[in-house]
Amino acid sequence: MTERLRQPLPLGRSDFIALRHDGSIYIDKTRMVFDLCRDSSKVFIARPRRFGKSLLVSTFSALFQFGIRDFKGLAIENLWPDKAYKVIRLDFSEIKYCSTEEDFVSKFHDQLLRKFRQAGFVYAEKGGLFMGQISDWLSSLPPSSLVILIDEYDAPLTASLDDPALFDRIRASINAFFQVLKSNEGCLRFFFMTGITRLKTFFPEINFLDDISLN
Repeated sequence: MTERLRQPLPLGRSDFIALRHDGSIYIDKTRMVFDLCRDSSKVFIARPRRFGKSLLVSTFSALFQFGIRDFKGLAIENLWPDKAYKVIRLDFSEIKYCSTEEDFVSKFHDQLLRKFRQAGFVYAEKGGLFMGQISDWLSSLPPSSLVILIDEYDAPLTASLDDPALFDRIRASINAFFQVLKSNEGCLRFFFMTGITRLKTFFPEINFLDDISLN
């Protein structure tokens, strides 16, 4: 018991692999993680800030990329039979401060390009519209072969609430991306997204996600 109390407390930390590597205290919730991954393939959850959303996203990322490598001694170690996947992890809080629509679109597309490129997407300068190229690439993937994780989907929107015109343009840009994902959901093995506001607050037309915010 004394030895366990000497374990580091992971205060303010949201990197699952680093937390496990350092031997920090971790309350094992991986049975619930397993249930989510097994029973639901496209999940959304809204929670206030500092409720562990980013750590949960990081946990999914570690699981789908590396299997049970970082889960030794946890409940999921004896439950997880799945293989490794290509994982695209996006964090919209990185692009929440924008002064114009052009500024947001530039930062948004830059993040998408960097993250999708890591999974094999190749952007062609003269290959047509950016979102169209992403859609074509997703449609070329085998069924259930890709994992997409999005943290703080609503950060750019809540940051622009005082500017209705900018808010509408940002919402339209993000919505275009969601529509691409919806049209190509067959390639997704797992999709998980977090925010501090319910999805229907800003995107009532997005209906391909299982909203477990009140569960």
